[in-house]
Amino acid sequence: MAQLLWTQKQDVGPSARSDVAMVFDTARSRVVLFGGAGGSTATLFNDTWEWDGENWTQYEDIGPVPRSRHGMAYDSKRGRTVLFGGSAGNVNLNDTWEWDGQDWTQVADTGPPARAGHAMAYDDSLRGRVILFGGDVGQSSFGDTWAWDGANWTQEADTGPPARTGHGMDYDNLRDRVVLVDGIGKSTVQVQVSEWVKDNWWGGGHYEYHSQQQVKVQFFNDTWEYNGSVWTRVADTGPEPRMGCGLVYDGKTMLLFGGKNNGTFFKNTWEWDGKHWTQRQDIGPAARAFAAMAYDSTRQRAVLFGGAGPGLFGDTWEQFFQA
Repeated sequence: MAQLLWTQKQDVGPSARSDVAMVFDTARSRVVLFGGAGGSTATLFNDTWEWDGENWTQYEDIGPVPRSRHGMAYDSKRGRTVLFGGSAGNVNLNDTWEWDGQDWTQVADTGPPARAGHAMAYDDSLRGRVILFGGDVGQSSFGDTWAWDGANWTQEADTGPPARTGHGMDYDNLRDRVVLVDGIGKSTVQVQVSEWVKDNWWGGGHYEYHSQQQVKVQFFNDTWEYNGSVWTRVADTGPEPRMGCGLVYDGKTMLLFGGKNNGTFFKNTWEWDGKHWTQRQDIGPAARAFAAMAYDSTRQRAVLFGGAGPGLFGDTWEQFFQA
């Protein structure tokens, strides 16, 4: 079996950040990176960088407003990087932008409701659409599926994975499936709580009951696939439940790295072949979550940048198979 290796490339380029988005531009053979958070929601970026396999180059800082937890996908038929939504501090966004390698252009301000923490993947088949799933606003998560055709957003399936945010998603063009894994579900529920109220000084009293809102949280480790019209759950075993993992398709399998579950950060690498998850080596980048990952199909490398763990990262790594 071929060995999966991680190699650190350099730590010169974009400043350290997490909740950043990154895709591979197949027409220009460049990894495109935009935005992210520099340690706190008060420090947000709107810079655009490109990685050619050896060096990072900064391009525009004019375009989308600074944000984190946004989604991006590369539309290979139209030669555009598509960006939607994200968090601009205390405000969630629902704007759609496209990057052509020189300029950002806003192309829509209607479509999915404003959100952050969603995932996007380009359905590189005859359908040729960017697929968006999930995300959150406040303490509530979305479970809706949307498609962008280059001109309009259309809501697709309204059944499928439970509502979630912080999941990984990419497109398997060998099997013509969008693959979704992991994430965290957040919902606000009403619960009954009791409070002891004293009636007098010697301890007499009674219970009063009232309704109170609480946030319910669930970490997922399920795997779903979308064939363009229907979501199907295909696995509920594999990587430990987590959010903030990176997921890319390397032409044969899905590669997953990192993520977190509460205060535990992961540094393990997993591989999905369409039927089974297999854990590979855990030698490589330090444990982290909310890093950016993209697959450079020209050089056959998975590229990882940044993320957050015990600290904030600004390093660049590449992952590849060696016989």
